[in-house]
Amino acid sequence: MKTKILIVILIIGAMGLSGCVQSQTGTLVMQMTDAPADLNIEKALVTISNVEVHLAGANEDTNATNETGWFAIVKEEKTFDLIKIKDVKELIGTSELKAGKYNQIRMNVDKALVTIDGNEYDLTIPSKTVKLIKPFDIIEKQTTTLTLDFDAKESINSQGKDKYVMNPTIKVIQE
Repeated sequence: MKTKILIVILIIGAMGLSGCVQSQTGTLVMQMTDAPADLNIEKALVTISNVEVHLAGANEDTNATNETGWFAIVKEEKTFDLIKIKDVKELIGTSELKAGKYNQIRMNVDKALVTIDGNEYDLTIPSKTVKLIKPFDIIEKQTTTLTLDFDAKESINSQGKDKYVMNPTIKVIQE
């Protein structure tokens, strides 16, 4: 009798643990848009890569992107023309993520070019890594959509004759 009870307890315990081990996931959809700029910009090409999100409560002391809290959304370079995506949403990436609270987005801005009055200029980018602090939740079996609203008006500044600097100004909007 005691053996049967012990076996039942072990089976129930194993079933309970197997439920805990399964990873509960939800979907993150990340997209980009832009508001109009004041400069006479005909084209504003921005190339981004390595878009990652951070799962809160994970190990903060490492930048590894496996099980330490950072999860990749985009690994390859993607180029966006900020002028063409004014008031339009263009997909950055989609990923299945562990359900939970996320507290940061980071991405690399690899290069940027601007065309003003028919002339193309390389934009100087002081910091190639952009960190966006915006908490959001990934809920099991649901889709969370984040829009990165890139503000070209605030991001691109003239620094004298034929010299432009980009300090990316991005607002995160959860839909």
